[in-house]
Amino acid sequence: MVNPEINKAWKNTCKILLKEEIGELEEYEDWLLKYVNPVGLKKSAISGKDVIVSSDKVCKGGKFLGLEEVDTYLATIGRTKIDINSIKDIDSAIEAVRERAYYIGNVVLGNSQHARVTNRCINSSYVYNTQDVYDCKFVAYSSVLRFAEYIFGGNAIGEGSKYNIKTFETYKNVRCMETIRNYVVSDCYFTGSLESCSNCMFSFGQRNKHNMIGNCQFSQEEYLKLKEKLVEDIRETLKSKKFLPSLINIVNGGQNG
Repeated sequence: MVNPEINKAWKNTCKILLKEEIGELEEYEDWLLKYVNPVGLKKSAISGKDVIVSSDKVCKGGKFLGLEEVDTYLATIGRTKIDINSIKDIDSAIEAVRERAYYIGNVVLGNSQHARVTNRCINSSYVYNTQDVYDCKFVAYSSVLRFAEYIFGGNAIGEGSKYNIKTFETYKNVRCMETIRNYVVSDCYFTGSLESCSNCMFSFGQRNKHNMIGNCQFSQEEYLKLKEKLVEDIRETLKSKKFLPSLINIVNGGQNG
């Protein structure tokens, strides 16, 4: 279950980007995880408890344990010495090592708090269903983030990014939704490859531009009027369908969902 504070952060982010709340965070799980590398769930070979690992594609034949079980491993399996007499060739050496090789999950370190269904999380708070997150807060359904906050459905999120929904490969991406490779931008929706831009929608490959829709320049007044209509449509579509075509899907010609 999502932490109530993360759910509250989601609703606040929606109000900032979409002018209204659109419902509970978990209602949008499938949409937010689209194009995000999901965490994997395995069972501990020691205790049988759930272990969160940083991919659903890790070795299916491997053995797993949680970080909290490392001491138990070291005190038991880890103390068992390899029988030197059994090492006759490279194959037998590999087999001997394999018996002692375990993947470690549930890795939450440093000053981290309220991190659930999460792996490789350091100095981060209020994190859910996320992997590889460092020095962040209020993050869900995301992967590979550093020094960011209020991120939902993001991948490869760089320093200084905040209030993002479904953004990919960002740096200082503020109050944005559905963007790809945007750097030092703010208040943008469905944009790609922008640098030092603000207030753009459905625009691509721009530098130092503002108040643009579809790579067409508008006055601030014209832009805000059109933006209001477009954001309303985005919001109401999400409310009713719990899904929107992703920018990745759009630029890919509608392939793969």
